[in-house]
Amino acid sequence: MVPFVIAHRGDSAHRPENTLASFASALELGAEVMELDVQLTRDGHVIVLHDPTLDRTTSGRGSVRDLTLAEVRSVSAGYPSRFGGVFRGERVPALSEVLAFLRDRCRVMIELKSDSVTDDADGGLEAHTIEEVRRAHMEKESALISFSRRALLRCRKAAPELLRGHLFHDATPEQVVAGAHEVGTDLVMPEKGLLTDALFAATRAAGLRVATWVLDAPEELEALARFELYGFATNRPGVMMDAVRERA
Repeated sequence: MVPFVIAHRGDSAHRPENTLASFASALELGAEVMELDVQLTRDGHVIVLHDPTLDRTTSGRGSVRDLTLAEVRSVSAGYPSRFGGVFRGERVPALSEVLAFLRDRCRVMIELKSDSVTDDADGGLEAHTIEEVRRAHMEKESALISFSRRALLRCRKAAPELLRGHLFHDATPEQVVAGAHEVGTDLVMPEKGLLTDALFAATRAAGLRVATWVLDAPEELEALARFELYGFATNRPGVMMDAVRERA
């Protein structure tokens, strides 16, 4: 099996993660699947950002859930602590903006960040994200992924037509299989440290597809070849797509 390569937050080894610059670079490299993270602002806008705060990757500070979209957009998303001022013109994009940019160019995996999942089932992150995907007419090109089982169950109920993927960072093979069955998906995404022969046997017996994260070196891909991965996320899509082609 030849695994598909997921551009993790775009071409994030070389561009500020989760920005249009990062996604554009990944597209130029030939990425066919883009992974991105979403959070919800105080005024109900879905933005593309990994952290619950602006502190790490932008020139601003503060919790996203306490800020409006305008406030979030007022700072640079150029990841100044890593890239200096090279990308100072980048802004935290809205999900609608990213979907419009990626439409008809690649598939999209949207991670619903657990720290933005609230008790609000009808007006929370999941509902707003589903609305944006439908508005962009990208139901067939999008997958909703999350560590949060509550979020995935809500997605199963509200948008059964959308593919779901269950992320895991600490689970037994039995828990991975049970989680997939509960949220109604055949796609599981355990962190690479969880990949074992026992997990492979359990997921194969259950008919599940397995993708993992994050592989940035061809040697890692070679070491995990026996698991017949469905796909993997990488911060270096160009390097890893070359590695996959060489193994094909």
